[in-house]
Amino acid sequence: MVKVSISLPNNAQITFESEEAEVLHEIVSMALHDLPRDLMQSPSIGVAGDTAGSATEKSTGVAATALAAATMTAEPASPAVPVSPPAATPRQVTAKSNDGAGTGTAEMPPAFSSKTGQASFTSFCQEAAPLGDMRRVVVATEGASRQFAVDGVNAEELGWLFDLAGWRKPGNFTQTLRNAARSKFGWLERIPGRSGRYAATPLGLSKTLSAV
Repeated sequence: MVKVSISLPNNAQITFESEEAEVLHEIVSMALHDLPRDLMQSPSIGVAGDTAGSATEKSTGVAATALAAATMTAEPASPAVPVSPPAATPRQVTAKSNDGAGTGTAEMPPAFSSKTGQASFTSFCQEAAPLGDMRRVVVATEGASRQFAVDGVNAEELGWLFDLAGWRKPGNFTQTLRNAARSKFGWLERIPGRSGRYAATPLGLSKTLSAV
């Protein structure tokens, strides 16, 4: 038994076996003659190089495209320029006392500028010592009439009068005046022809000035 093995460049292997050496020689010769040339040659380096180069070029192109996309995506947007709000114009405040009527501040009425009248008014209110906002409004109204010779008072003037008396101001003098003038109490009354001005009534005086 004669055995012949042929190893091809592509790692393929052909084995021939025969009892007669001459017959085997002819078979091998025919086989080698008829085998395709591609099987008899090793893979071309040039082809492999081209393939590798193409793959590298393709890979490089893909990487470049991905890098460009990432760059475009990661590019930060232009920061918004903060817009500063316009500076608030300071409100001109010429008043010296809060009127307590929800209308801002008011300047001191000229009628209350007398130092003697201010001292007398303060003493009058302290002696009366009224309790509650409505009673204090009645006392302040009567005290202003006696010490400053005014014809009733309004909400703005009461702010100054309460400061002179050293009393805590109510949340809204206008509402307090209206409450004291309601028919339920009748402690104040509107002065005809003098919008927003109130004077104390005899009933109001009896409720607040019994000891004065």
